[in-house]
Amino acid sequence: MKKLALILTLAVGLAGCSTLQTLQQVAGTPVSPTQAIVAANAFDAAESAATAYLVYCKTNLSTAACSADNRRSVIKYTRAGRAARNQIETAISTNTSVPAALYNSLVAAVTNLKASPAANYGAQ
Repeated sequence: MKKLALILTLAVGLAGCSTLQTLQQVAGTPVSPTQAIVAANAFDAAESAATAYLVYCKTNLSTAACSADNRRSVIKYTRAGRAARNQIETAISTNTSVPAALYNSLVAAVTNLKASPAANYGAQ
């Protein structure tokens, strides 16, 4: 059962990979709700992979990929992304425009998670 849960988590994480590559930062203009939702969904996929990575590392602390620095960075990027995603969802639900700075924060969190060991977790 645990393996099935792991496989499903990784499948969700990998399903967002094509979406993750299309995100780009914007400069100065408000972001459309559609762009913001795409970024939020990409973050959800990256967050799923990060969660699976942290669960894996909980029982495999001796592996190089699970070093304390790597785990701390994954946690930091995940928290930053959650904060940005939650603010974006609030802006969309209240019909206000999404500030570019907020959108860019979410894109940066997704980019950082993609560059972290959590993105490669499925390959181990």
